[in-house]
Amino acid sequence: MSRSGTSGTSAPRGSLSPEERRTERSIALVRIAVVAVVADVYLISIGIRPAVRPLAPSVLVLAAVYAIWSLLARPDETMSPNRFQAATLLVDATLITLWLVATGGTNSEYWTLYLIALVAVAMRYSLVETFFSALGLAVLYVIVLSINGGASPAALLSRLPVLLIAGFALGVLAQQRRTHQVQRQLLAQIAEDRSQALAEEQALVARLREVDLAKSEFVAVAAHEFRTPLAAILGVFSTLRNHGDGLDPSLREELLVGAETQAQRLGRLVDDLLTVARIEDGALRLDVQPVEAEWLVSHAIQVSRTGDRVRADLDGVQTIWCDADHMVRVLTNLIDNARKYSPPDGTIFITVAQGPSTVSVSVRDEGPGIPKERRAEVFDRFRRLGEKPKKPGAGLGLYITRSLVEAHGGTIRVDEAPGGGADFNFTIPQAERDQPVSTDRPAAATAV
Repeated sequence: MSRSGTSGTSAPRGSLSPEERRTERSIALVRIAVVAVVADVYLISIGIRPAVRPLAPSVLVLAAVYAIWSLLARPDETMSPNRFQAATLLVDATLITLWLVATGGTNSEYWTLYLIALVAVAMRYSLVETFFSALGLAVLYVIVLSINGGASPAALLSRLPVLLIAGFALGVLAQQRRTHQVQRQLLAQIAEDRSQALAEEQALVARLREVDLAKSEFVAVAAHEFRTPLAAILGVFSTLRNHGDGLDPSLREELLVGAETQAQRLGRLVDDLLTVARIEDGALRLDVQPVEAEWLVSHAIQVSRTGDRVRADLDGVQTIWCDADHMVRVLTNLIDNARKYSPPDGTIFITVAQGPSTVSVSVRDEGPGIPKERRAEVFDRFRRLGEKPKKPGAGLGLYITRSLVEAHGGTIRVDEAPGGGADFNFTIPQAERDQPVSTDRPAAATAV
């Protein structure tokens, strides 16, 4: 017999589904009830039916033990579900047959217990299995009758057709039950699919809202950040045009230097916005090569113009596998961030450490540090701590830094530095390749 699934949720192969477990428990409860009723009838009929043989109490006790065991047994642990169901059906038929022999054989009225066994079959299987089980029980009953001296033709004509008709009727009911179960499963699957589709649509709507909000935020931040350097540059041009001839040369030079600084700031902001666009579009490309660690650190210090404030410890690290331009930008962003939030005379510490298959870099400052509950959000786009940040910047530097580190397959975090301050440290994996070390790299743009 082939076991058929009866649950909307698939069970692992070799185990019963939740609904099949409930079916087995229901059958076990029916088995216990039948044994109790038969025992009660047997005790009442003692002395009235002389045909009852001494075998009857033993069969009854064995049936009671078996009924309790079937309620407590766990098919998944004792044997495979198919074998468990076949074995219990075989034991049911055997116990019923022994009980018939013990209670009179051809004269026993307990042959109707076969019908209850058929109910158990119908609860588990479909039409074909139930009908053939009825046919098998009818053959078994004929064998019992033959061993016990045979039965009258009237008994055979009345009992055997009842078994077969009951098997067919129960099989039809089982088939209808199975059809309804399949329909319920199908409806449940449709409902689940539609619920999942609805959840996906809701997630898409939420994502579109986030994108729309991000675009609005992007435009607002860009407009705000562009306004300051542009206003400064325009102010310098206006002053030079209206009063240039009468200005002191040193003042004119100071104005021009200020305009140049603001133009550089504007250029860095444009570069940051373009980098963010490439990162979010997935268009960022890396050229990973072995680069001298000393060149990376010294070039980042040079670009950030912090040579008088930085103390670097390379700890013997010679080369780092990375994209040189992007790694210089990572270091420059971290150095600029440390300088921005450190005291004017504060020192910035850079430490490089070699691991078995990684390189770790730490950039530590002597500033106020970052509260533990706010450390994760400092890497978010356009995120700056404080309700009204006093330091200049668009809140893109650390976001770009994290994205570039993750593009290298690494991770970055911020901890509290010893003695106070923030300690930004990142780790990137290293490749074992036999290639020349690159020392001549173009300068990388920085972000503020």
